[in-house]
Amino acid sequence: MRAILCTKPMDDLSTTALTNVDVPDPRPGEVRLKVNAVSLNPVDWKLCAGVAPWWNEPHIVGLDAAGVIDALGDGVEGWVPGDRVLLHGNLNRDGVFAEFATTPAHVLSRIPAGIEDSDAAALPCAGYTAFQGLVRKAHIGAGDVAVIQGATGGAGGLGIQIAKARGARVIALAREEEFDWARKLGADEVLDYRADDLPARVRAVNGGEGADIMFEVANPGDARKSLDLLRYNGQLVTIDPLPDLSKTPAYTYAASIHEVALGGAYAAGHLPTQRDFAAMGDEMLAMLGNGQLDPMITETMALEDIPDALKRLRARQVKGKLVAVL
Repeated sequence: MRAILCTKPMDDLSTTALTNVDVPDPRPGEVRLKVNAVSLNPVDWKLCAGVAPWWNEPHIVGLDAAGVIDALGDGVEGWVPGDRVLLHGNLNRDGVFAEFATTPAHVLSRIPAGIEDSDAAALPCAGYTAFQGLVRKAHIGAGDVAVIQGATGGAGGLGIQIAKARGARVIALAREEEFDWARKLGADEVLDYRADDLPARVRAVNGGEGADIMFEVANPGDARKSLDLLRYNGQLVTIDPLPDLSKTPAYTYAASIHEVALGGAYAAGHLPTQRDFAAMGDEMLAMLGNGQLDPMITETMALEDIPDALKRLRARQVKGKLVAVL
């Protein structure tokens, strides 16, 4: 089968290319799917560039896929060949940028009729990250004010929509030339994240108060850069490595800090969190079906175009979601 293979992580992504590999067989508890669509995420190029030291052997790239089950491993119940499914994969094993892929059955979400595979595939990595952080951990709801960083990226853009669907007021952070995009996604206010007086601007549009929740997609280094946007006893949700808290004085913010790391659920073998991938997928697919969610697809490509697209994603030359259709 055709697949995007990283033969050895290299900083310039030069060892990531289309090749032919064997079709995998599902192990007990797994299914194999014929992949119809995949989406690209920053973690994909990061793994190909060498951020995961355990990626020393040739590795099929990719985490997010939609497709049709074509084979069942021993012990799989509740699924049959022909079912349309969505998954967020395990970065510790071969990925989904391929014509066929295998995955544990317990992480699968069923794609409802009427939803395109390409739209579904855009959701998992970015969407589950935002959903886990904002809903599962911060319990965002009506009356909350959330600052969403990276408003035109996958996690930030889907985070805006999830927060709005839960009744929150959203202050989006973006470049000035991207303000209209953030407003289209539902942001109530949009601020330039580069402003020197950003904490004051957040308070100016929020009645003098900091936000209840900050959804941080890029590590600022010093944690105070994000904490300064919050009210006392606010919540910081971070999807990058935790910011540096060493310069944060005690008893000044009293913030709750939530780390989101989807891949960690696989590495830790934590089955409840893995099973929650399926539940989050079900809920987000329902939102997609009822018009509450825009998958933010800005470009559709073929499988062989993925290596070049990963380079553009790394160079921050894209916004929204990139999807490949097989």
